[in-house]
Amino acid sequence: MVIAGTINRVAFYCRVNHRDRDYEKYLDDVMRRLEEEYGKQKWDLQIFFEEASGADPNRKEFNRLKAEIAAKKIDVVVTMRAATIARNWGQFMEFMLICSKKNVDVVCIDKVEDAQAIFRRIQEFQKRFFEGSDVTCE
Repeated sequence: MVIAGTINRVAFYCRVNHRDRDYEKYLDDVMRRLEEEYGKQKWDLQIFFEEASGADPNRKEFNRLKAEIAAKKIDVVVTMRAATIARNWGQFMEFMLICSKKNVDVVCIDKVEDAQAIFRRIQEFQKRFFEGSDVTCE
């Protein structure tokens, strides 16, 4: 959770393919998006960069990020878009639930594919159609 007047810990998670290894070109966009979302704040920026498939559950930096969130060392995660987090819906939901339980915001530079908005829509869908019913998903 971002708190005004403190140094907030932000994680920039950047997963790229083999053709694009330059995460530094996005750092201005990260800072601009944080300012849009929270106003002027002080940030302690940590980079979680890897070249990996979004479907791979064993991504080293992704798993390190989840561990940092679980240890309450991160206040907000910034990523390019929701698909950067995971291309597998189960992995995406697991990550978003970890963040939700630890009060960690997830901000996407690409506002059209915002992870928080997608997560809320999925939660609403689950609530509307599956809570209180005998339907189970496996």
